[in-house]
Amino acid sequence: MKEGVSIMGKFCTSCGTALNEGAKFCAKCGANAFQSNESAQISTETPPQAAKSEQGIPKTMNSTKKKPPINRASGNAPQHSPMGAGKFIITYIRQSLTVLKNPKQMLPTALLGLVWLVLALLGSFGINPLPVRILSFLTFAQGGMFGGVFGAVGGILGKVAVAAFLNAAIVPLFQKKAPFSGIGGGIKGFFSGIAVKSITAVAPLLGGVGASLLLYAFMNSTQSLQNSMVGIIAFIMLLQNLGRKGGFLWGLAFSAANSLSKGRTPSYIGVTRCISGMTLGFALGVALSAVRLRWCGWLGMLLLVAALIFAIISKSKKEVAAA
Repeated sequence: MKEGVSIMGKFCTSCGTALNEGAKFCAKCGANAFQSNESAQISTETPPQAAKSEQGIPKTMNSTKKKPPINRASGNAPQHSPMGAGKFIITYIRQSLTVLKNPKQMLPTALLGLVWLVLALLGSFGINPLPVRILSFLTFAQGGMFGGVFGAVGGILGKVAVAAFLNAAIVPLFQKKAPFSGIGGGIKGFFSGIAVKSITAVAPLLGGVGASLLLYAFMNSTQSLQNSMVGIIAFIMLLQNLGRKGGFLWGLAFSAANSLSKGRTPSYIGVTRCISGMTLGFALGVALSAVRLRWCGWLGMLLLVAALIFAIISKSKKEVAAA
């Protein structure tokens, strides 16, 4: 900590979101929590709620230069330097492991693991009545059981998503908070994200749909309706991310866009369209499973190629207009 700086609480220097103790990045926008050219200062006598400007933005910086206002309607994102996607994931995993310090928060995951074990044992003995099949569907118990090594790795990733979803549903109840807050706003954000009016907006939307179809095919290697719960869960979690304008997938999208653009700050509206596309893609994947069409992998690759073509065309038009 630099001399003369006293911090009782931390906020993201890009978007003002409150940061957890020891956080290295902002879970809302993916920006680094610490930047060399900025410093945070909060009075020891003033609660964080009181340290806000008239616009509702926390006064966390002693900067002599004022940042320009964020015009989200025009698609301008907060001016920050998000970390790369790989570093973001590694940092997120390290932060997630801090839950091991609180055994109570591990209880839902432990119970889910026990349910998976019981269902696997019942299946090995050929016991598979309707209640067992329903519970297996709801818990994604058969995820990773088929498809060889590729299917096993995808199933493990899917089960991690299911466990995260369960914790998001149960842990807030112990904290007297409503689970899945932001779903309503996410629905509005989803429809605004898929409403494209120019060729520039098509690329991130198609890219999101294609990426989610490939991810769904990876986690559900059989692309069966029995294992489609992972797609339903991903759909709900993405809606929540859209509503909150934060969370793991939101930060990951910013970081991935930063990596692909070689360090350029991704636009707010572009990330919104990409996540809206992913939301649509998971819904499409579940629908294809319901009609027993295993098209997710091929369709996902086709849409990613189409997104690349639209991105090239859009870039060419911008260069012509600039000339």
